[in-house]
Amino acid sequence: MAFPVWRTLAARLALGALLAVTATQADASSPITKTTVAVADAPALAAALGEQAAASAVDVNEQPTSRAGDLVIARKSASTSASQVVERVIADLDATYDDHTTVPSASSAGAEMPVEIRITNTGKRTWVAGGDQPVRLGYHWYDADGHTLLEDGATAALPVDVSTGQTTAVAVIVRAPQVDGTYMLAWDLVQEGVGWFSASAVSMKSERVVVGDGVTFYGKGWGHGIGLSQWGAQGWAQGAAGPRLSGEEILAKYFPGANLVSRPEAPPFRVLISAPSNGCVGRTIFDSARMSSEGGMRLVNDADPAIVYAQAAPGQTLRASRSGAAVMVTDEWSRRVVYAGRNAVRVVPVQPWDPISISEKGLSYRGDLWLQTAGGSLTVVNVVSPDDYMRGVLPGEMLPFWEIEALRAQAVTARTYAAWKQSSASEREWDVRDDVSDQCYGGHSAETERTNTAVGSTAGQFLFYDGEPIRAMFSSANGGATENPGCVFNAIRVGDTWGCAEGWSYLSSVPDPAELAAYDKRGANPYAELWAEHFSGGEIRAQILVDYGVDIGQFLSMAFNESAGGRPISVIVRGNRRSVDLHGDQFLRRTLGLASTMVRTAPF
Repeated sequence: MAFPVWRTLAARLALGALLAVTATQADASSPITKTTVAVADAPALAAALGEQAAASAVDVNEQPTSRAGDLVIARKSASTSASQVVERVIADLDATYDDHTTVPSASSAGAEMPVEIRITNTGKRTWVAGGDQPVRLGYHWYDADGHTLLEDGATAALPVDVSTGQTTAVAVIVRAPQVDGTYMLAWDLVQEGVGWFSASAVSMKSERVVVGDGVTFYGKGWGHGIGLSQWGAQGWAQGAAGPRLSGEEILAKYFPGANLVSRPEAPPFRVLISAPSNGCVGRTIFDSARMSSEGGMRLVNDADPAIVYAQAAPGQTLRASRSGAAVMVTDEWSRRVVYAGRNAVRVVPVQPWDPISISEKGLSYRGDLWLQTAGGSLTVVNVVSPDDYMRGVLPGEMLPFWEIEALRAQAVTARTYAAWKQSSASEREWDVRDDVSDQCYGGHSAETERTNTAVGSTAGQFLFYDGEPIRAMFSSANGGATENPGCVFNAIRVGDTWGCAEGWSYLSSVPDPAELAAYDKRGANPYAELWAEHFSGGEIRAQILVDYGVDIGQFLSMAFNESAGGRPISVIVRGNRRSVDLHGDQFLRRTLGLASTMVRTAPF
């Protein structure tokens, strides 16, 4: 039902009532109860209200330009003295819409979309669900310029009468516009035979919907957005959003509940450097590894290092290979087999400071090499101290020429992450892999003087919580805000959808302005810029079929079930055959391959 003239007239009446500052008693015949209150600083209030202009009076025969969410608000002149009074209005009719609805962010033209809206009656009058003049929920469509496209969409009945303070959920079928474009969908209550609530200055709830073939995702950031942001650390260290921060202060910003502790006697890390690990260099070890060291090496029994099988001279090569279920080690100079057996063996440099080179990887490593066969392949593990491990990791995870305090923060974070992985390794022969599945580790070959300085200045430091190393996550860029891991990694099913699980006590979701303002000698943070990726309806259907085994049919719409931090906990995809509610991080980053989950369907 449409009430264009009534809405215009009611807006004028509401404006007049709001500007009348002398009324002190309620008028029983009016839907607005007026209360006069003293205000200490009327000009300040007027300035605050100035952000939302009062509705202009128009002739009753003129159709005004409707805009989603317009409010009729009285604004006093800035010259009003503090001794005067301004009027606060308390409406008989008022409503508050829940922040999260199931309105789709994207839809195909003309598609019908089932939507659930939760509304709270914050006025004085009970909303009656039945009778001759029931209250119903409806909607209006506006184009991108705020012009009315559809004055009143289909309305839906309230399930029950709703008294003051009560909340109800209403299911509505919304039909998308027939022409591609970006629109505003504005929710509005209506009392049949009387008029829309918005005509009595009740705010509508507006939501943006993009109509077209498929979905264009606009996003910022790179990675999961949990814990330390590398570009953010760079920004905080260089003072891009305030004073320059030290490495310790950066860590406190991203891991506010953790304690920085010193563990100089921490056990060595075991780093898998054979297949499937590739060291982020695209090379790995399969069935053999040729090893040498400038100062020579010893091949010893892993359980009893006093048992020495062979001693290689400086530069002499030992070749380890798999022979059935056994490890076989050959002296390549003499072609003599120096060991063959199923027990694990270890290659140790004669001079502890000399690295061991492995031809197949094209890299050299500090520490020892542990050799064993497992699962029908040769397993090679680098056993190395936490600080020597960090010397090989830091250049692979953060650019060596970045701010030294950012490097220091990254060093502690990466060292802690490896310690956390070690604490959960259980029966595994290794703690971390040397590639992006954990952290890029290039051993001694990757080291630089600058990153070694950062590691040395944080030697033996870890982040702990409740006596244990924390799961110190990090990513390239969070897009301007960190996220609660309970909404990403640990999201749980809640009824028919997904919800956030309890987060980690040492983390919280916080804004990250320094990341957006960060830069280096190459220019500004590239992940602070808005990127866009488009997927047709057919592509979305195909990807869901491949990854989830569900055929949704023709794509109709997509909705985001967002966390408080603004990332989709889950993505609701509707087709003409099936609808699915998919884990947000998995669908967006793994199935569609997006750079991050800080996404919208319109530029932001």
